[in-house]
Amino acid sequence: MSDLSLLNDELFRVQTRDHMAQMTLPAILRALSRDVILSFNALQPHQEQAWYSFLVQLAAMTVVRANDGTTPDTAEEWRGALLSLTDGNENAWRLVVPDVEKEPAFLQPPVPEGSLDDANFKSDIPSPSNLDVLVTSKNHDVKQRRISYPEPAHWIYALVTLQTMEGYMGRGNYGIVRINSGYGSRPFLGLSPELSFGARFCRDLDVLINQHDDLTTLYDVEDGHTLIWTVPWNGEKSSALPLRKCDPYFIEACRRIRFIEEGGDIVCWRATSKGQRIDAPSSLNGRTEDPWTPIDSEGEKSLTLSGEGFTYEKLQEIVFGKYVRPASLERQNGDDGAMYLTARAMVRGQGKTEGLHHRIIPIPEKVYGLFPDKEAMDELADRAKQRVKLVSKVESNVLRPAVAALLSAGKDEDVDWEQVQPWIDAFDDAVDDHFFDYLWASVEAEDEAEAEDKWEAFLRDEAEQQFDEAQDSVPLPDIRRWEALSAARSVFHSRIDDVLGSTANAPAA
Repeated sequence: MSDLSLLNDELFRVQTRDHMAQMTLPAILRALSRDVILSFNALQPHQEQAWYSFLVQLAAMTVVRANDGTTPDTAEEWRGALLSLTDGNENAWRLVVPDVEKEPAFLQPPVPEGSLDDANFKSDIPSPSNLDVLVTSKNHDVKQRRISYPEPAHWIYALVTLQTMEGYMGRGNYGIVRINSGYGSRPFLGLSPELSFGARFCRDLDVLINQHDDLTTLYDVEDGHTLIWTVPWNGEKSSALPLRKCDPYFIEACRRIRFIEEGGDIVCWRATSKGQRIDAPSSLNGRTEDPWTPIDSEGEKSLTLSGEGFTYEKLQEIVFGKYVRPASLERQNGDDGAMYLTARAMVRGQGKTEGLHHRIIPIPEKVYGLFPDKEAMDELADRAKQRVKLVSKVESNVLRPAVAALLSAGKDEDVDWEQVQPWIDAFDDAVDDHFFDYLWASVEAEDEAEAEDKWEAFLRDEAEQQFDEAQDSVPLPDIRRWEALSAARSVFHSRIDDVLGSTANAPAA
């Protein structure tokens, strides 16, 4: 086994625009800055957000702190600048470093106690798939030990995901500071002109570089900690690093981990701690100026996504509503034309994972041109909110009572509302698929009233489709079938005309 150096060894297999290639970390940063990398072999879907954020944060600190604000042009220049971040210590970029007491290893802080045994480390993580944040309730959800012969890259991706994304997992296993609670999750929302890894990287790198010097709310030092794993950590509460003594883009290392080499294989050792690695007041609630995390302005806390994911209701709140948009969602100098909004989060629960949520919303050029215009955005926000309310009225005032009338078979009796929910959910899913298409179309339309008519016609068509499906699928006793159908149809048609108006018959967009 070589020394497994991210700076010197080609540990990463990547798909470029031309071919598969083995690369070092500096070569990856050079290739990303030229937008030639399409994907990373061995990188799993739930690890992509962590790996991407790590690369952008690392590149931004390298440019600002170690390269006089200039983006390196060659892999060798990237290597030299990365090495400067660790004061020339190459061990900080190696996966395995035997001197655990005095030397860091990649994302692995030194162990001041002297040895892994003295620090009560355990070697109970047999595979990279047991290391990172993906927690499943059943082994058949995602196999818990699905990597039989791990390569160094498997360990790297799992380690980055654990150290920069994990939350609280029981006593002694504390999480990152960039979430608003121990069971929260770190969301990612960003804009880019294209969806390639490199295009997103280049734009976000510019965002982070441009705003670095303005982040003075929480960070009051010019030379704060950058790579947290380079600082010795004995796990005591007193050894926590104050948030304000860190660089705005510091890369976390929330767990005490060390790799050792045994028989040519990597063996992972871990220990607990008595507190979080980064000391921040609990009242901060994850508000760390993370460039991809929206802030709830009412609750004064960072966004924690629910298991429902990035629904149209949640996204319209983030883009137009009660959330303060992160730097990555603001229009930047150089942005031109249409953009893509990318939203991603691994939702965590107590001892489980509630889903990997990923959504991409295209934003037309005309709509994106409104972003710097507060008055225009406020107007669009009001329109979005009214449309969300209208969807809710169709669901609660039309579909729900009409389907309930079917289920009660024409009799005046209570209905189990959970039985109604499948048709409500199907209607909401259809709205979710088209909400932003119709909202953007209203911006581009010459006649605003016509755009509203098209939206209402769409809601009517979808509601009618779900009601028709309910009529076809709800089991009804023959003796009351026509009575039930008549009652339900009467409820549906009278109420939908009340909610949408009887003239909402314009063709759908």
